[in-house]
Amino acid sequence: MEHVSIKLETTMAKQIEKDMKEFNYSTKTEFIRESVRDKLKQLAEEKAKKKAWKALYNARGIFKGKGKAKTDEEFYKLREEAGKEFMDILEKRFSQK
Repeated sequence: MEHVSIKLETTMAKQIEKDMKEFNYSTKTEFIRESVRDKLKQLAEEKAKKKAWKALYNARGIFKGKGKAKTDEEFYKLREEAGKEFMDILEKRFSQK
């Protein structure tokens, strides 16, 4: 494990102490570690979403041989239609009927 030192504003340190007692953390270190883990997880999710949106944007207009969208409205309409079609396919494939 690597050792990291940080300096916090007094108000932030007091807020951490208050919250760690309220949410049953035994130490500030435990509280801060979990906060960092949560932030890293959030950033990874945002990165994955951004990658997925970029892929979808790059693929716009190619669903079922449709031409490329010329306006944002056309793109959003195509994206919505493609999403519905994709969800239908998934529901049929993974339906537990």
